Amino acid sequence: MSIRKRLLAVVLTLTLLIACAPAVLAAEVQNTAAPAFTDVDASAYYSEGVTYMVENGYMNGVSATLFAPDGTITRGMVVTILYRMAGTPAAGFQGTFADVTEDAYYGLAVEWAAANGLATGYDNGKFGPDDAVTRQQLAAFLWRYAKFTGADVSVGEDTNILSYTDALSVAEYAVEPMQWACGAGILQGSDGSLLPDVSATRGQFATMIFRFTAPKVKEITVASTTRDGVIPVYVTLPYGYDPAETYPMVILCHGHGGNHNEWGGFDKITNGLARKGIIAVTLDYPGCGISAESFQLNTMTNMKADTLDTLNYVLKNYSADKDNVGIFGYSMGGRITLELLAEERFDFAAVELVAPAEDTEDLKDLFGGKDNWPVLKAEAEEKGYAEWTTIYGQHQELSKAWFADLEKYADGLAEAAAAKYDGPSLVIYATNDEAVHPAVSAAVAETMGSQVLNTYADGHSYSFYGSDPHTISTVNGGSISFFTEQLLGK
Repeated sequence: MSIRKRLLAVVLTLTLLIACAPAVLAAEVQNTAAPAFTDVDASAYYSEGVTYMVENGYMNGVSATLFAPDGTITRGMVVTILYRMAGTPAAGFQGTFADVTEDAYYGLAVEWAAANGLATGYDNGKFGPDDAVTRQQLAAFLWRYAKFTGADVSVGEDTNILSYTDALSVAEYAVEPMQWACGAGILQGSDGSLLPDVSATRGQFATMIFRFTAPKVKEITVASTTRDGVIPVYVTLPYGYDPAETYPMVILCHGHGGNHNEWGGFDKITNGLARKGIIAVTLDYPGCGISAESFQLNTMTNMKADTLDTLNYVLKNYSADKDNVGIFGYSMGGRITLELLAEERFDFAAVELVAPAEDTEDLKDLFGGKDNWPVLKAEAEEKGYAEWTTIYGQHQELSKAWFADLEKYADGLAEAAAAKYDGPSLVIYATNDEAVHPAVSAAVAETMGSQVLNTYADGHSYSFYGSDPHTISTVNGGSISFFTEQLLGK
């Protein structure tokens, strides 16, 4: 039975769901987020840093419910965190400092830090593990750790910190570390001041580490195999990316008229994937983002080819595992994904669809309805393209080939994809989606045997343009958790 024949039944089911409290449908995707600390507000500047540090086991709360973000961070805490970030390498206890015992939580970390030049003690032979750490000392600790890991500490070395009102109070030993930290965006002043001698907090250090470990984005162009143009591509690499190692990869396909990161909306997902050790790749389809091509080239044929060209380029030039590649498709990007599956163009290890534009009849409502579709199509047949302004105010030139491509799979696309792909998949959709009817998404999920996450807010905006916390958590957290589990087995 085709997906179109299921829609009425799904619509009735959705009507009941929308009337009830928001729920997860089908198999649930577990969000492996950090514990919810009562003293860490989601809007606080340190929120992301705290979550990152706790999720990775670098920092713990002071209790099951408290993190103490405003609590003072000590020398013992700092070296312990850096020691954990380094992978807790073997470190024999030598009794280097009179006030550090082997059974202390920071014992081996202090020995490791001293042996590798990350920390020194005082003239009296003590380390002072419980002493508070100032902001400039924190910068120095992290600067030494950065050099230890081989990171580029030249970034920001020419930064003129004299623009800060208290720059002259920075200690001589900390000038270079502070220049680096400020220039690399790791340390930021407060009201024009660096506050170098002010004691740092746990929340501040978590934020500095989060910024320090930010994924690196490579902006490149890839030659198209179907035309003379080039494809703008963005490769987000995990922190500490090593070409000698092999990484899973996820490619994200944007929606109709969107761009590579949906104007910043994909960043949370791409950065989140990279922080988990997954290469994340996005691209601008023809006529979108910084693409120099006409939107008339924005056809399913070209977009599928661009996706594969990008995949092949990254697999050839970066250390991505060709047997461990996932694909994420939003809206029209979801249709691109389904067509690639149906045509067996690539063997994907995991598939995520966010409001996939699978149904051509449903899509017609976005272009003036079923009665207006043949009018636009006739215009395209006559002059090569039809002019259209979307419900979001975008003026587009829809080519003759654009119509032909969408009518190629007028029905049965999800069935065709399911017949060729039986791997893990996730479908996310909103029960109030105004662009892709939620019944379409639900039917795709049923046909594909997908795990499902749904939200009740933000319509077709999802976390990319939406602001509802539940939607943001569902889409971002669910996506990262899904690919982490499927590609990394975590």
